[in-house]
Amino acid sequence: MATIKDVAKKAGVGIATVSRVINDSGYVGKETKLKVQKVIEDIGYVPNEIARSMKNQKTDIVAFILPNSTHLFFGELLYNVEKELFKHGYKVMLCNSSARLEKEIVYLDMLKNNKVDAVILLTNNDIEDYLQKSLPLISFDRKFDGVPFVASDNFKGGELAAKRLISHGCKRLMFIGDDAQGDNTPVETEVTKRRLGFNDYIKKNQGLDTINVEYPLGDYIVSPDEIHKLIEDYPEIDGVFAISDAVAMAVIKELAKRGKKVPEDVKVIGFDGGRSFLNMGIKITSISQDPVLIAKAISELIKSYLTGGIIENKIIPVHLEDGDTA
Repeated sequence: MATIKDVAKKAGVGIATVSRVINDSGYVGKETKLKVQKVIEDIGYVPNEIARSMKNQKTDIVAFILPNSTHLFFGELLYNVEKELFKHGYKVMLCNSSARLEKEIVYLDMLKNNKVDAVILLTNNDIEDYLQKSLPLISFDRKFDGVPFVASDNFKGGELAAKRLISHGCKRLMFIGDDAQGDNTPVETEVTKRRLGFNDYIKKNQGLDTINVEYPLGDYIVSPDEIHKLIEDYPEIDGVFAISDAVAMAVIKELAKRGKKVPEDVKVIGFDGGRSFLNMGIKITSISQDPVLIAKAISELIKSYLTGGIIENKIIPVHLEDGDTA
């Protein structure tokens, strides 16, 4: 993490001069001022680090930025992250971004301004240019250069889904999800690997048809109209792998409206764990990611980051959870 000493050394000036430039106090020549400002920008130094180092300011608050906390898996993950971080003396601030870039930037600024000690970020937006990578930032299910991340083994999840559908006789397979999208430029995320793993396994089996359809994730609220159109456009499918359990459930409901039985006519697999729909009398066959293990990995990364420990990216195993739909 860059310090005021690093700025002074690279700019060839004293620490006091750097401080005057940052605080806009006292006289500093124009050329020197521009030089110091350029070094600050180049090395990613955040001026408020002065306050942190001099006053040892700590909030013991970790912000968790996610698109929508009502999403079934995100709610479970949030609960477990809060539980794990509390053990280490940290409180969690929930930041629902609604998948909007401008809201994510506002929340990230809280980290830059020392209002929180660290940030956990879950985003599908093209936000890399806004990230201050010298600050305590952990990404979930999205890989940014220079930012520690935790992810489920999404590629393996895609393979497991394809294997199950093929082994149960499916010939015309559909993946609903494709690349995740935020509110601006579509980006590739770890979740994209679900599609890649699915397609990779299918390619190894001759005579199978695969349809990949984009389903805009946005703020992760499932649109019945979107699902209706997808099923209407591809009536011949007999196996579906959905980006989430919520999307899988919407597919099952749409198929029922058309008189198609699951799993007799069409087999459906979701992703998250299949736990969430037991109260509706159906358990979705699903690729299960473990919110407890993910939360522990995120918590350990946060702790290591803030205490100077070893920082390692973590990939969490997944497994196929048997259910009633495939």
